[in-house]
Amino acid sequence: MITLDQRVKVHCTDTDAIVDGVIVRIRPQGFDVALGELIIHLRNHKPGIYVGQQSGMEFVVRTQN
Repeated sequence: MITLDQRVKVHCTDTDAIVDGVIVRIRPQGFDVALGELIIHLRNHKPGIYVGQQSGMEFVVRTQN
């Protein structure tokens, strides 16, 4: 289950970097994650997989193992 202020691992598929993010907004189709002052809008792509784009790069959050 996704909750506000939950910490998640955000994976940038372009650079293969993984950073910690915080869920700041929950929407019916996904949620927003803050990486410092940057906010990424993520949409549900498949069950447990959320994808978003920012500055021409793709970001993925997995909520299930």
